[in-house]
Amino acid sequence: MTPKATTSETCPISDSIYRDANGQGFELVFSPPPVDSAVHGTAVINHPQQAQLYQFRVLQSSGYGTVSLWDKDLEGPENDHWFWMAFFDHNLASATPLYLGEETEAPRYAVVAGLGSHDYYRRRGTITEDTPPLLGDVMWIRDRCQ
Repeated sequence: MTPKATTSETCPISDSIYRDANGQGFELVFSPPPVDSAVHGTAVINHPQQAQLYQFRVLQSSGYGTVSLWDKDLEGPENDHWFWMAFFDHNLASATPLYLGEETEAPRYAVVAGLGSHDYYRRRGTITEDTPPLLGDVMWIRDRCQ
């Protein structure tokens, strides 16, 4: 993917790449929503040993503004996996935007609740030196703009 030319003043969530605070090489990469889509964007978790470990639709509820990631690989009512997501500023104060897409600067930190447990149960027993390590419950730090 070719990086976009952006200024440091404008980097919304949909153009942001977050890295895991544990330094294991994971990246949470956001992208704008597909054209004519009801979702607010997409996101993938990559690792140098495996591109697109997870693919998500980024959704935001009406009203309160809760942001969720929906695992695109597990569709269907019996497989719905929703992960609540929260953003925080450099002081660790809540910075989840009320309306995704209206923010001009992506918040500094993010947390995806329940993702570590999901990763453990989905990939346990398959981790080798050739696969990414278990993700765990991790803080995400905005690293750069695409």
